[in-house]
This record gives sequence, C-alpha cells and structure tokens, in this order.
Amino acid sequence: MRYGIISDIHSNIEALNVALSNLTEKQVDIIVALGDIVGYGPDPEECVNIIMSKSIVSVMGNHDFGLNSLDYENYFNTYARDAIRWTRNRVSEQTKSFIKELPLFVEKEHFTMFHGSLSERNPFRYIISQGDAIESFDNLKTPIGFFGHSHIPGVFSMGKDKKIEYIRGAPHERIDLKDDYRYLINVGSVGQPRDGIPLGSFIIFDSELLNVEFVRFKYDIEKVYNKIIGRGLPPFLGERLFMGF
Repeated sequence: MRYGIISDIHSNIEALNVALSNLTEKQVDIIVALGDIVGYGPDPEECVNIIMSKSIVSVMGNHDFGLNSLDYENYFNTYARDAIRWTRNRVSEQTKSFIKELPLFVEKEHFTMFHGSLSERNPFRYIISQGDAIESFDNLKTPIGFFGHSHIPGVFSMGKDKKIEYIRGAPHERIDLKDDYRYLINVGSVGQPRDGIPLGSFIIFDSELLNVEFVRFKYDIEKVYNKIIGRGLPPFLGERLFMGF
C-alpha cells in the first residue's frame, strides 16, 4: 500500500491542489492528513471542503482546535491569533463542526497519525529534539508514527538499544526503514514550510517496501501572498512563504 501523507495545509489552497495533483501522478492508494487544515492562510473553507469531499482521514491540529476554542488563542503568537480570528469569522458552521469532530490520534495497521505529540496531556507539544521524542516513543503502539506541527521534515528512529537518532528529511530523499526499529516521522508542511526551503512538503510511505520518500513541490506563492494582502491578513504571513520559514 502506498500512502500519501500530508500535514499543515494552513488554508493554502494553491499548495494543497499541487500536492494532491502530485500524489495522483505518483499513484498513491490512500491520502491521509495530519492536522492544521486551517490557520494562517486565505482559503480555509476551500481547503476543508477538499478534505471533506475526498474523504481524507485527518487528525486535529492546534490551529484546527483553536478555530472552536476562544481560550486556546492565548497559546498563539500575535500572527496566529489574528489569523484564527479572521478564519473563525469567515468559515461556515459546517466547517466548524467538521473540524471540531476531528480526532487527536488515529491508529492504522502500519502507523499512528497525530499532529504534535502522542501525549494526551499535551497533544500539541513540539517534537524538535531527541528528548522531545521520548514520551511519544513511549506511547507509540505501532512501528511508525507520522506527525507534523513544526513544519520541518525529518525522521526520529529508535533501535532495540532505545537510543534515539535524528536525520533531516532532505528533498526527494527516500529512506529505507528497518523492521526492528521504531520511527517518528515528520512529514513537513504542505502550505507553510519552515526549514528554509520555500517548497511545499509531503511524504509517500510504502508499507510493502517499507520506505518513505520526502517530496517537495513548487506552487504559486505570489498568488497566495496577494490573497493574504487582499483579504486583510497580516502581510508577514505571506512574506514568510517566499523564504520558507
């Protein structure tokens, strides 16, 4: 089975459409999403409609959670808070209801899906370092966990010796996974990469060949930027797309 795994769309319809087109060309069997469909970008309703219409299984991200939680705004920086308020005032009740019902974690046969971490106490904690990964490895019940949140593609691996190692997910790199290891794999961001590379990101996981491929793609950043400016969102949210941070 070939899975296309996307995350952190962040209301960027231009990037989402290119990602889905690429996944079709690469003949994946199933597409799943790891949260933050909304937030930051100018097309939240359109992005949610695509996820719904294609029946793409998704988990809830922190910006998704913030859409229906006024209290959670206190955890956002100024730009994120402004964007989620803008989003809340523009999406339909159907979209709000769909987002509200998204689960935090989904276990499939070969892997677990989550957004930030496998901590029920703090599901939106960042996994940046080996130390951050310990709790999620402890809670991982499948060989692999796929996540997003930091927008930085990479692979944490743990062997039988319990030592955690990390490698950055380089563009277009294919990594073979070992049967006797467990993995936490960040798929990067479709709509707002933050690794200094202004290209959208997703991965393809082949459960038979047991490998993951990090895919990067170009999309029309200028168009997204102009929408952000034209719709009254903070200009910085468009400017950062050109720099990939």
